[in-house]
Amino acid sequence: MKFKKFNTILKRGISLLAVTAVISSGIMCNTISAKAAYYTVTPEVGTLLAGNGAEVFADADASTYVTSLAGNTPVQVTGRTNNGFWQIAMNNSTYYVSQQALSATPNTTAYRLATYDVSGALVANAATGKIIYSQAATDKLEPASTTKIMTALLTIEAIEAGQFTLQTPVAVSATAVASLPSDASHVNPRLQAGEVLTVEQLLSAVMISSDCQACNVLAELIAGSVPNFAALMNTRAAQIGCVNTNFTNPSGYPDKNMYTNPYSLYLITATAIKHPMFNQFFGMASTTLPATNLCPAPRALVNTDALMIPGSAYYNPSVIGGKTGTANRAGQCLVTVAQKEGKTVISVVQGGRNRLMTDGTTKSTRYTETNRLLELGFANYW
Repeated sequence: MKFKKFNTILKRGISLLAVTAVISSGIMCNTISAKAAYYTVTPEVGTLLAGNGAEVFADADASTYVTSLAGNTPVQVTGRTNNGFWQIAMNNSTYYVSQQALSATPNTTAYRLATYDVSGALVANAATGKIIYSQAATDKLEPASTTKIMTALLTIEAIEAGQFTLQTPVAVSATAVASLPSDASHVNPRLQAGEVLTVEQLLSAVMISSDCQACNVLAELIAGSVPNFAALMNTRAAQIGCVNTNFTNPSGYPDKNMYTNPYSLYLITATAIKHPMFNQFFGMASTTLPATNLCPAPRALVNTDALMIPGSAYYNPSVIGGKTGTANRAGQCLVTVAQKEGKTVISVVQGGRNRLMTDGTTKSTRYTETNRLLELGFANYW
């Protein structure tokens, strides 16, 4: 049968009984029992294209994952199961693919069931430290602004050590702002040399708006310079148990020599959330910076994490804290802490992207895959 006609039938969502009326088009529609008792297969014949990363299963069950397909691979469909899979013919054998993994549209990405559409992923029980799921969890990956979790942790630890307080005023130095390009600032108007803010205001800018200049200001306050602070970051990372990790700046601004991984970001976050003061900033959806000596109007800050913003398509009410990171090489990164029914889990994703999915929608995989990881974490919490 022709591909176009097959696709039209699929789009109409015709019921299994109604499809019998189109037998003349070449689609066979007798419902038969499959080898497993928990689903049935309705034969349908046609060719669809694999969304990038389409997973192939030995049975119509996500636990039977075999391999994944490259995008636009032609797939010969032989049937449709009543539990959400296509039955396909491949290499003279029968396999199964999720109905959200194939499409008539080229250059799409498959919704995944067994793997995650990011470079690295992890979800862990925050109470016991048990790793529930990991994917490339110790590979060297660029962290982007998830680096700021370490910067906030070191700032909180310096406060607890009595070096300064949340209300300590700090003047923004010329070096703190001059060493970063304009796209590194996410506070509007940008911080200016000579402007005075409190440590609390700087931490808010770091964790809510992901401002890189505020990171430099804090780094200079704590260690005297950005390089000195980076050395402190690496010392603390080693103490925590991080692996394949090297920090070169406090903000996560792109640097090929800076890298870490989901496992190490999990360890840093698990350490940080033990400090109530850290959680004060980690879970804040928005705030307002008051006027300063060089900025006469208040500045509104809104969290860059869509999981924490009610009304967002990705909003997850179980999320109590998070930090985003985005850069060309690093992709979309996200560290999340969530609580539900007395369970607390930490998830990390690195290397997410915006994807055109097989159903025609565009998704940010750092959010879709984080929500999947959180669901997996709560379901397998022990």
